[in-house]
Amino acid sequence: MIKKGERKGQVTIFIIIAVLIIALAILIYLYYPKIIASFSTETKNPASMIQECIQEQIEDNVQIISLQGGNYVVDSNSGYFYKKEEDSEGKYVKYLCYTSQDLQKCISQEPFLTEHVEAEILNSISTEVDNCFNNMVRSYDNKGYEVNLKRGEAYVEIIPNLISTNLNSTLTLTKADETQTYRNFNIDLNSNLYDILEVAKNIIIWEMNVGDSLPEAYMYNNPNLRVEKHRKGDDTKIYVLTDINTEESFRFAVRSIAAPVGLA
Repeated sequence: MIKKGERKGQVTIFIIIAVLIIALAILIYLYYPKIIASFSTETKNPASMIQECIQEQIEDNVQIISLQGGNYVVDSNSGYFYKKEEDSEGKYVKYLCYTSQDLQKCISQEPFLTEHVEAEILNSISTEVDNCFNNMVRSYDNKGYEVNLKRGEAYVEIIPNLISTNLNSTLTLTKADETQTYRNFNIDLNSNLYDILEVAKNIIIWEMNVGDSLPEAYMYNNPNLRVEKHRKGDDTKIYVLTDINTEESFRFAVRSIAAPVGLA
């Protein structure tokens, strides 16, 4: 049988325990989010760091490449200098189908256009990607992490509705006997470039086989696409394909079935 004094002592103990539990709960409520936020800031997701570092460069380079016929660098040896009225400056636009002979059908200069554009995007960002990874490793190293970065062969894919850049790398971070491994280093851009390139390839086929194409036919079959054909000097044609919804644009030059001087 529990005596009255013992019962009071047990009640006191229970009250103390309850107060401690409540106090602990209050402390967790007040300070746990700050602790978590501090830890998250220190160990920011490496994939997010790389994406923030390189995504804008990818977007800019995709636009440059698209406006120059699929090449990051174009000059007078491979392109035609072109400037639309709304452009602040002109650019050389690469010939994707070309012949120097008059009255001859052109020859495709990039039989695998999509794959070529993918390679151009990857090559154009390679230096910046190296810099981003080096800066990330240095950042974690300065915070006391043991860093192990394994770089694989990166690649770019242009697929429907997306331009996907896979940097194919694995990062392992170790600190205080805790190890974390990260493998997802993908940067995805919403884009309709795939569909635009498919139309460009079809135009090139017509230029190779017939010597011309009908922009109206492509716009009829692709209501969201605006197709312009501008005839320039020496019978060069500049094609400008623009997605009406996204304003993405791809330009390229063609010289096919050119009339001899004096007969144009």
